[in-house]
Amino acid sequence: MLLVDALLAELELFGVKQLFGIPGDFVLPLFEQLQQRDRFPLYYLSHEPSAVFAADAAARISNKPAVVLLTYGAGALNAVNAVAQAYVEHVPLVVIAGFPSEQEIQRGLQIHHQAKTVDSQRDIYREITACQVRLDKAERAGEDIRLALKTAAEQSRPVLIEIPRDAVYFRTTLAGQYQSPQVPVLELALAVAHLTDKLKAAKRPVILAGVDVRRFETVSELQQLAENMSIPFCSTLMGRASFDQQHPLYRGIFLDKSDVRPMQLLKDADLILQIGVIKTDSNFAAHAALFSPDKVIEIEQNNLKLDLVTYHQLPLNALLAALNAQNMPPFAGQLPLAQQEEVPARQFSASAVVQHLDKRLAESSLTVPIISDIGDCLFASLHAKPSLMLAPAFYASMGYAVPAAVGVQAVTGLRPVVLVGDGAFLMTGLELGHCVRYGFAPIVIVFNNRRWDMIEAFSPNLQCTHLDHWHYADLARGMGGLGMQVNSLDDFDQALELALASKRFTLIEVMVAESSRSERLNAFAAGFLGAQKHPAAC
Repeated sequence: MLLVDALLAELELFGVKQLFGIPGDFVLPLFEQLQQRDRFPLYYLSHEPSAVFAADAAARISNKPAVVLLTYGAGALNAVNAVAQAYVEHVPLVVIAGFPSEQEIQRGLQIHHQAKTVDSQRDIYREITACQVRLDKAERAGEDIRLALKTAAEQSRPVLIEIPRDAVYFRTTLAGQYQSPQVPVLELALAVAHLTDKLKAAKRPVILAGVDVRRFETVSELQQLAENMSIPFCSTLMGRASFDQQHPLYRGIFLDKSDVRPMQLLKDADLILQIGVIKTDSNFAAHAALFSPDKVIEIEQNNLKLDLVTYHQLPLNALLAALNAQNMPPFAGQLPLAQQEEVPARQFSASAVVQHLDKRLAESSLTVPIISDIGDCLFASLHAKPSLMLAPAFYASMGYAVPAAVGVQAVTGLRPVVLVGDGAFLMTGLELGHCVRYGFAPIVIVFNNRRWDMIEAFSPNLQCTHLDHWHYADLARGMGGLGMQVNSLDDFDQALELALASKRFTLIEVMVAESSRSERLNAFAAGFLGAQKHPAAC
């Protein structure tokens, strides 16, 4: 069969439902072949980082690999930052990039879009992908495609597939039947026995859970473990929407000292099970004393270290399921705590708007994904408790949320709500114009305080953080959407009603004061900067 048909068959096998990309000369033959077959919808955006952000969001929301197609060099290298974010935040992204044909290479001329060498694209991507394959040998192309997709799915990391310009005309064969990795039974039994001994010796265990619990489909096993043994659990910022935040044993998000209840819980614990946690400076740099090695067990996908023993190839879900089967007695004294009442924000701010939004959506029967960008809107999003939440909360690349809305609605059919500051909106906001061509209708809330507020929080003396007023509501109307500007919660409530009733994408420009930065962001910045000066402080 033709290589393109083998590629499509493998994408279907691994649950891919749509494609994202930007056409360019080295991948035009591939785009034409995909268009002729019409097996997957293909969503085009205007800038490579945006196309990657959209595919990244599709992968995060579906928990399946998602594909972005880019041209050689100028396209793939322009996407490096967005792919790096997917790598460190464990997203199964498949980057299909163009590559010169053998005939072009044999001419001995520098090839346009080529960097240092013809292989520079692959060399650069080695740093930010878990696997790189080049489909330049027809006889093994099917196996190489399988290797890349298997790696993306099993490791939940980005991979690179390079397709030479003429490779779409290759004939190849499909890889054999796909088999999921087998769990080593003896190693699993030893690890469970080892973990059981640790738990039996504890008196005040606590679970700190991260986003990999969702990435590797272990949410139900973790919640069952907490219930069976009456162990309270809290989550990292990235992992927060992985769990039922109304669960009686859920104790909230651990980010910094503002999170009083999780902080106290971790401080008092004599055993901390870190399950599926991506350890970041955001969470851990200022709180090293909370996580002394003698009371922490790090349980990761295919990696568990206990005392001097390391267990490999143990999936999180299999390990926790086996641990649940031990039927250990529950711990005494771990009583459910009442949910803390939210204190309404006193001024018209991003936090006040998100509190109001969360209350309004809680009263509705709609399932509404929330996507937050980086900045004060990320801290404001802590006031929402959605069942579906996306935010690049570790690598923290601005400009994610608007193109991510395209990916989320493409996969789920649900209308997302986007939280974004004016600084991040300036990076990728014009991608909203594509929503008209695809019939998408996200609700985008732009917090306009006319400045790069998070940068100013970390460097208050810097004199480049002021932004002019770009009239974002007017821009939305110019792109074919509904644009409204609001100056109070009453105005916002009316605008939200109109947005929910509209079939077009909507931009609500929230005019907040320049001095409206949340105390949470101020506290985070102070703690983070303090951690750089005193890395062992708690």
